[in-house]
Amino acid sequence: MTTEKENSVEGFKQIKQDELEVIQSQITQQYLQNVTSKGQINPDENMPVTTHGYMALCGPTEQQPKESKHIIRTRTYQIKRSCETVNISEESTTDSGGQLSMKCSTSKKLPELKGSISIQNLIKFKLFDEEVLHKMERGLITSEEMQALLAPYVGKPTAIAGVYVESSKKKISFLEAAEKGFLAKTYALEFLEAQAATGSLTDLVTGQTHSVDEAMEKGILEMGLKDKLIEAEKAVSGYIHAGKTLSVFQAMEERILDRYKGKKILEVQVSTGGLINPDIGVRVPVNIAVDQGLLNKETLKSLYDPVSNPKGFHNPDTGQKAYYSEILKTCLYDIDGCVFLFPFGERHLTDTSPTSTHRVSVISSSCGIEMSAYEAFKGKHIDKRTYLLLSQQESEWQEKSIVDANESARHIITDVKSGRQLCLESALSQRFLETSELDAYRSELLSIYEIADLIFSRMVVVEDVNSPIAGLWDVTHKKRLSVLQGFQQGLTDRTTAVRLLEAQACTGGICDPSSGEKVTVSEALNRGLVDEALKHQLQQCEQAFNGIVHPNTAKTLSISQAVQENLFPKDVCFRCIEFQLLTGGLIHPDTHDRVSLEEVIQSGLVDKATASALKDEKFHTKSLTCPKTKRRITFREALERSVYDCHTGLRLLEATKVWGFVAKSSFLYTWGY
Repeated sequence: MTTEKENSVEGFKQIKQDELEVIQSQITQQYLQNVTSKGQINPDENMPVTTHGYMALCGPTEQQPKESKHIIRTRTYQIKRSCETVNISEESTTDSGGQLSMKCSTSKKLPELKGSISIQNLIKFKLFDEEVLHKMERGLITSEEMQALLAPYVGKPTAIAGVYVESSKKKISFLEAAEKGFLAKTYALEFLEAQAATGSLTDLVTGQTHSVDEAMEKGILEMGLKDKLIEAEKAVSGYIHAGKTLSVFQAMEERILDRYKGKKILEVQVSTGGLINPDIGVRVPVNIAVDQGLLNKETLKSLYDPVSNPKGFHNPDTGQKAYYSEILKTCLYDIDGCVFLFPFGERHLTDTSPTSTHRVSVISSSCGIEMSAYEAFKGKHIDKRTYLLLSQQESEWQEKSIVDANESARHIITDVKSGRQLCLESALSQRFLETSELDAYRSELLSIYEIADLIFSRMVVVEDVNSPIAGLWDVTHKKRLSVLQGFQQGLTDRTTAVRLLEAQACTGGICDPSSGEKVTVSEALNRGLVDEALKHQLQQCEQAFNGIVHPNTAKTLSISQAVQENLFPKDVCFRCIEFQLLTGGLIHPDTHDRVSLEEVIQSGLVDKATASALKDEKFHTKSLTCPKTKRRITFREALERSVYDCHTGLRLLEATKVWGFVAKSSFLYTWGY
């Protein structure tokens, strides 16, 4: 019986990410449409499938007995936007014993993957399990689902394809970027070698991927680069030695490939989707690669060790040395070519900032549109898998459960990369999250990234003009830190940390920059926002907010009144009044309302001598060290240099590492030696 079917599949995209012992991310995407299916099917026979994937597979196929029955399907897929056609023909055989054997092949020829491979071999190499075979025997897996299963191993690798020029919003090849002076030609060669080592030399005009020879014939590459790129391409096709085809790691072990070059290639392959097994022509996840002898654990651990494996690439923008995975994380995803592009320019599109909820992750090079991953997902420019993997490059959300002071369970999700934190129960009570959405998250229908983005999209954050310095923004790691964390990590000195915490304590509570909450000193100690040594000193400043109860009259006094009664240290009083005035006015201990200095004088909360001193600029001493410039500044200057956090509305002060401490240690060590 012969049937003809015509189906239209729009926006079919496949992406896979393997995250193991090293940080890595991968995106594989295909736009498919105009699907036609032709085949001969006998309903009484099993329907095994042979799928021609996006790339041709290579490897031995098992010879089938003569008495086998054949069913052949042919499908034609047009890949939207890239103008490539992939012909998938499905062939399977069932022997007399009823055992199913299937081959996967494709007419799309790419340098690294060629020929065909049986499903049995995919199972043998632990890429598929037996359950897949059983489902195919029962006809429970469609061709589209088969394509999805194959995509992580034969889909397009996520190598960096070119450069995105921010000023013109156009994409250009690395060679063209070098010709225009955007980067050195040696840098361009590094990225072209990475493309060749992953089988992804890309023509940005057509979106097609070519072998080195094909790229030379089409004039995409210069002839002078051929030898180096052919050598890099061996990472895909294999290194021939003693009659065997060796992988990169195996070639390193046989000493026919320099270990430095080999580790550089391995780091690229790991970053772009997995190590390539030249025997079967597919990419293999790292954990399976170790089992197959394509890598050992020692080498894997050393891939990001700057001593045994120095950073082998140059950041095109800064010229600084970097690992390939580090540069890949700064790239943009172009929906017009399904490729990654390195952004070049002064706008720093992919930088994370405290003033913006999301960075730019997705572009349309044909239209000049720039958007976040969530915006692209909601606008249906990318599918859910692409959105999730782009989100994982930007953030890393984790959930934990805690019990609050009322002994109620609270579920907290934290982005460990940026330092943001959200409480799901609070989001529900504030109507930033619906119960049905939370149920969908608990049922794993919504990911933790979607829940976070849903909440952020509905939150309205107002800048708190009365905010003290709530925390620090680590400029290097793009992360929010509490003041104590900043001190512990060497971004500021202890004196500055103490003064900033004093300002928090006397203006409403110790600030948690991850959530925007203000808590008492005791609660801050429980949360790790202060240490035991700071507790007593900060509790004094806390009294400036709550007022001091007179031991004899039980009357609540302001700190100025308490000083007159010798119940409060004068120097601490002066600092607290200064902190309150500069953040919006003195705080009345009974009502916690802000009042001006003149009103305070009239009410008798502050004496005239203290008020006069506060008005004199010379009394505003430079008691702080700027965490960024390391210069002495006043508290007023610290407020002026701060930025409002879009997540909480509180002020953050930019900070960098105190390298001076390291230099001093080195100096002393040198003289000691």
